[in-house]
Amino acid sequence: MSEDYILKVEHVRKTFGGIVALDDVVMGVRRGTMTALIGPNGSGKTTLFNVIAGVYKPDRGKVYFDGHDITGMPPEKIYHLGLVRTFQIPRMFKGMTVYENVLTAARNNPGESYAKSLIRSIWKRAELGIANKAVDTMKLLKILHIAKNLSSAISGGQMKLVELARGLMSDPKMLLLDEPAAGVNPTLAHEIFKFLRHLRDERGMSMLIIEHRLDILFDYVDYVYVMHRGRIVAEGTPEEVSENPVVVEIYLGEA
Repeated sequence: MSEDYILKVEHVRKTFGGIVALDDVVMGVRRGTMTALIGPNGSGKTTLFNVIAGVYKPDRGKVYFDGHDITGMPPEKIYHLGLVRTFQIPRMFKGMTVYENVLTAARNNPGESYAKSLIRSIWKRAELGIANKAVDTMKLLKILHIAKNLSSAISGGQMKLVELARGLMSDPKMLLLDEPAAGVNPTLAHEIFKFLRHLRDERGMSMLIIEHRLDILFDYVDYVYVMHRGRIVAEGTPEEVSENPVVVEIYLGEA
């Protein structure tokens, strides 16, 4: 794959005991695109996300992000390279407000350094910048009105938006999005995908998206990979994938 690809997965294999979860997976995400990863439950999508994000080390194969070999690299190091993941079930810090949850995700806070934390002028200026950035991010996602709410007292759809806000606080180059529209009503689902398209168009952000709601997903993504039994079995534009007889048989035909 050429350097047009910000993410490259090359011949990745992952097994758990005698179960083959990923079998020679080859795929990539072009810079500045919204790419989808679809397939039936148990096809290997989340396992692939876990390998890319550093949760699992593959038995074989390589993963490259933005020119770096990140195969088996710890998640926190991958995060600092600019690859950020969200989860199907948002993981809020309970007992904290929405605003505080968003603040936690900022990268490279000088207060994390013992030496810099002793110099008040440095960390105070950084904290003010982070605070303003959190407000701007919540405004962008239209959740500023719930900033003071406890994270345990908001709806599932709002949690999805808070999770996305936390991802954006780190200024990512790419987002791994695990079912961003799961459990939310169709109107909000479209709003989420419109916002993702805005990130692609205005910031050039790259995305790999797992999503089961194909009727919504296919209106927004540029390219689609289809997984089945741990392998990539089809790829193409949404239109090409929709008309692929293999996909119809193993996935779309199940609906």
